Amino acid sequence: MKNVKRERRTERFLKKLGGARGLGGPREPGGPRGLFAVVALMTAILLLCCSTCLAADKQTKNEPTGQATEKSGVKASEKTPAAQTPVAKPPSAQQPSQAPAQQPTAPQAPPSNLQTIQLIRAEVALDSLNPRLHYQLGNALHEADDKDGALLEYEKAISLKPNFKEALVNKGAVLNEMGRVTDAIDVFKKALAIDPKDTKALVNYGNSLYAMQLYEQATKQYELAIAVDSTFGEGYYYLGIAFADAGIYREAVREWELILKVAPNSEAAKTARDNIDTLKNYMTTDVKPGTKPRLE
Repeated sequence: MKNVKRERRTERFLKKLGGARGLGGPREPGGPRGLFAVVALMTAILLLCCSTCLAADKQTKNEPTGQATEKSGVKASEKTPAAQTPVAKPPSAQQPSQAPAQQPTAPQAPPSNLQTIQLIRAEVALDSLNPRLHYQLGNALHEADDKDGALLEYEKAISLKPNFKEALVNKGAVLNEMGRVTDAIDVFKKALAIDPKDTKALVNYGNSLYAMQLYEQATKQYELAIAVDSTFGEGYYYLGIAFADAGIYREAVREWELILKVAPNSEAAKTARDNIDTLKNYMTTDVKPGTKPRLE
């Protein structure tokens, strides 16, 4: 609408300047009247441009900054100097400019095994004659699969406390893992001399005998452990392994099913479930002669 009004004002201005005939009327080419008309037209155009610019500038100065920029199609808040360095945005678009309130600190995760070892070593340095600390350090090193380090700490604990049954049992277990079965048997005998009813010592002793192919003596130790504690899942578990190795699969399944009844939440029960499924599938499937099931 403003452009239409501007065009109409221009037409009226040119008509007044050109007289009754107007600047668009017939001219004498090259004559004084034609030259005068051209000069008049150029002067009128210049005057019109100047007046339009002055009017626009005056209108802009009189209007608030926000209104002027809105008329040009860009808000004042959107104008950014070309050389301005962009500011990094906060992580969240809804994050307030002020510093957020401190959130409650989340519970710290348990220290890693390495951190545990370092902490216990620091305690041992302060109290090197404490057999319990050497025992705990041996357990941490054993968890980290450092068998040599664990064995050394168990021996230190036993040297400080010769009747330290738990340290003896764990030392024997490490010796079993290292393949030193004969040495492990001697250690387990010492532990059982202190406490003949220690179920862990009985089962580990049975495992050493089993590794020496003394199967009858090994199964006797497993049965003794079950007799001492009818809920001791590891006794049933290793007895089932002995039956399975002998090819007596139904008896093996029976022993593992007993674990699910007496100790359903134990680690032995988790492995027993897998072994039961494996054996049942093996017994109901045609397999090649000599093929044995893979058990955990």
